[in-house]
This record gives sequence, C-alpha cells and structure tokens, in this order.
Amino acid sequence: MLGPAINPHATSESFTLVKQFADGTMKSGVPNYGMGVVDVREVAEAHFQAAFNPAAKGRYITSGHNSSFPEIAKALSDHFGNRFPFPKRILPKWLVWLIAPLADKHMTRRIISRNVGVPWIADNSKSIRDLGLNYRPLAESAVEMFKQMIDNGVVAAK
Repeated sequence: MLGPAINPHATSESFTLVKQFADGTMKSGVPNYGMGVVDVREVAEAHFQAAFNPAAKGRYITSGHNSSFPEIAKALSDHFGNRFPFPKRILPKWLVWLIAPLADKHMTRRIISRNVGVPWIADNSKSIRDLGLNYRPLAESAVEMFKQMIDNGVVAAK
C-alpha cells in the first residue's frame, strides 16, 4: 500500500521500502520485483463499500496497479528529480539471487527465483465493477506518500 498515512511516522513495510529508495540504501539499483500496489485510500473505500454496498459479494482484489520496485522508484525520481538518491538501475537477477539473502534473511533464494523478473498480474475488475473503485495513478500515491515523509522529517534531501 502506498499513499499518505494517518500516522505520519508509520512503520509499515511500504514506508520502509520508500525510505530506502530515498536514503541511498538502494542507490546502486533495485531488483525487478513485481508486486501489486494500491493506494491506502482505495483500500479504505473498498472496505467501506464491501461492508455497506448490498451488491458486494465474496472477495475482492484491491490491487490498483501491476507494478514493480523499478516503477515506483521511477515515479518518485520523475517527480523529485536528483534531490534524493533514488535507484535508477535494475539489478541483474543473478546478483540479487547471490547477495540478497545475505542482506535480508526474508529474501530467500526461492523467493527471488520465483518473483524477481516475473511480472505481477492481478485482475481488479470485480472491485471496479461491484464496488465502484476508481484507482489513483501509481505516481500520485507514491508522490503524496513521499511528500508526507518529507514534511514529517522522515526523509531529507541530500
């Protein structure tokens, strides 16, 4: 999930990832790790509609965008320019497979083999049709989240 948070000093994995994009942790590059991205405000709206819309039935995929680490980094870099050391390169899968498990125990070689370089594809048409969701552009969610992080001193330009 991306987008501005209720808690300006949130500690979610999304905030950690975006902070690492900005603080130089990933300036040498990012893996081409595919994932679904949704704005937190659409998730709230989906929950509301699922609870109070009589047409809502079953489960819904609330993934606004089939995205990836490089795409999120590019959206931030396009907006904020060179004020932050956003990653610009995609790391080769073999290098991620070799190094990532040493840096992060949760990034196992099995996860890397099955996910890096593999596009994330989710069908959100049911949430659009039944719940009336209108997903914001990825860049809007990422930029608004990052602006909040700047405003609250979580990240600072170099």
